[in-house]
Amino acid sequence: MESVAVPLWVNILLGIIVVNLLVWPLASRWVESHLELFLLGVGAAAVTVSGGWSVDFLYETLNYPVNVAFIVLIVSVIFNNYSRYIFRVLFAFFKKMEPRYSFAVLIFLLGMTSSLVSVTVSALVLAEVLKVVNLERTATVRITVFACYAIGLGAVLTPLAEPLGLIINNALSVPPHNADFFFLLKHFFWWIAPAVLLLSAAAGYFARNAGTTLQMHIREDKETYSSMLRRTLHIYMFVAALNLISTGLRPLAQSTITHLGGKVLFLANAVSVIIDNATLAAIEIVPSISMNDLVYMVIGLAAFGSMLVQGNLPNIVAAEKLGIKSREWASVAVPTGLILMGGYFIILSVCL
Repeated sequence: MESVAVPLWVNILLGIIVVNLLVWPLASRWVESHLELFLLGVGAAAVTVSGGWSVDFLYETLNYPVNVAFIVLIVSVIFNNYSRYIFRVLFAFFKKMEPRYSFAVLIFLLGMTSSLVSVTVSALVLAEVLKVVNLERTATVRITVFACYAIGLGAVLTPLAEPLGLIINNALSVPPHNADFFFLLKHFFWWIAPAVLLLSAAAGYFARNAGTTLQMHIREDKETYSSMLRRTLHIYMFVAALNLISTGLRPLAQSTITHLGGKVLFLANAVSVIIDNATLAAIEIVPSISMNDLVYMVIGLAAFGSMLVQGNLPNIVAAEKLGIKSREWASVAVPTGLILMGGYFIILSVCL
């Protein structure tokens, strides 16, 4: 992989920014409540340190979140205006099985189809369903976290809807891999599907008391358009901040991660909790990468992103919709991510 010379002082300052990015959302209630503003500020600082500002980049940053924000607004409007009809269909599905099984099936489907319909839509469907079921708060948070891990993993299976799959597919479309549309599905389905299934089962487990504590109802009250616009603006700011952070921290990643491979690369990709995984893929992947290193790289990028709210787009969408704070998220997502990381590391070490 190509080496990039980065001044030591730049890496030191970017390292300090990374520490602040990890610590303050968990240590400060103000930051937790205004996370999008904090991330925008940190992202702007990172871009300033790395010298990444330009008119073109500013335009890219302003334009980058538009599609995501548009999808969020449109889906919110559809659910708000047609919820009676949509949820009648969903609840008919839920009544066919015990809720713990129907939740597990729903989340498995959302995870395995997220690369086709986009992680944004998958996360919004999840959040809308959870908003109209009467679950305890802790169960809602756990189900959301497990589902977002499943959605993030499933997003790598095709190059259709998500940038991570598209970047990998495009980079490997030349020899020796000659990747076609089904390349990712063919090589990663059996690495991804069992984890999505386990996460879905875990989510279903926390809906196991549905018979007595969970009541499903059609939402009668409609959300105001100002509320939907405000949430859309928050998500726009989150996604813009992710672009700033990924671009600003790119020199640090290029001077460290690009020299790694295999198991070390897998562990190093834990930085995807703060750097967009598509950005890391663009930095790390070259056409000549071996299949073993590719598996370590892709699984690492897909598995780590949901540890923190800001680590992955479905986390941001679902957490914003359900009002889940950073510490609530991390209290469930970090242990889950460590278990997932350990399980994958052992299995990959044995099988590859």
